[in-house]
Amino acid sequence: MVDAAFPDAAAFWKKARAFEKLAEQGTKRKKGFATYAPEVLPSDKKGNPAFPQVWRADARVRRAIAGMSYGFCAYCQSPVSSTHPGTKGEDRPPGQVEHFRPKARFPVQAYAWDNYFLACMGCNGAKHDKWPAGGYVRPDEGNPGSRFVFTEDGAMKGRKGDDQAERTVKDLQLNRPWLSYHRGRTIQTHLVFVRRMIAHSEMPIENLLVEPPAAFSEAINQNVRRAWVSGRRKKKPSRVQPRRAR
Repeated sequence: MVDAAFPDAAAFWKKARAFEKLAEQGTKRKKGFATYAPEVLPSDKKGNPAFPQVWRADARVRRAIAGMSYGFCAYCQSPVSSTHPGTKGEDRPPGQVEHFRPKARFPVQAYAWDNYFLACMGCNGAKHDKWPAGGYVRPDEGNPGSRFVFTEDGAMKGRKGDDQAERTVKDLQLNRPWLSYHRGRTIQTHLVFVRRMIAHSEMPIENLLVEPPAAFSEAINQNVRRAWVSGRRKKKPSRVQPRRAR
C-alpha cells in the first residue's frame, strides 16, 4: 500500500536512506526531505511535493492509531475525541496522526507503525517538524508521566536534570494557557473528593487514584499522592510523653 502511493517507490527509499545519513542537526536535514528530494514525492492538491497519507485509504488504520491512546492525545492527555468533530463517524476518528520522529527529518520512518501517535491539534501544531538533539520523551516508553512534575494549578515541568523532558514541555507548549487551565480544574475537582476522604476515613491511597486511561490521570495522581501524604501527616496523633513518678 505504501509503495503504490509513490511515482517510483525504489527511488523514494533510496533517497530517504541517503537523507537520513546526513547530520541529524545539519542544515540540509533541517530543511526537510521535500526540499532535498522533491522529485521522488507525489504532488498534493496545491502542486507541492508531499508525503502521501496512506492511512486515509484504510479506515482501520486510523481507528487503530486513535485506539492506541484511547482517544486521548498521546502527549497532553486531553480527550481529543470530545473536542474535535471528526468526519465519517468511526471511519475517521477525531485528532491528528502524529509522527513522533517527523517525516520531514526521518523519511524512512514516515510509515513505521511505531512512529505513529494520536495527537491534538495543539500538540501536533506546536511540535510540527521540530527534532532537537536527543529528541523528545516517547509517550509509550517506560513511565513517561513520572518524568514530569504536575502542580495543582495545572502547570507542568520536566523533573530536575531531565533535559529531554524539559524540551518536550517547551517545544510542545504543554503549558499553553487553556491546556493548563483545564488540567488544573480537573486536578482540583478530584482533590476536593480526595481531601474529604482523607479527613473522614482511613481509605487507602489506591482507592483514591484515577485509573488510566483517563484525561490527565498522571497529573491527577501525582497531586493525589502529595495530598494523601500531607493529609496522613496531619492526622498523626502527637506523642504525649508519660509523666515520671515523683
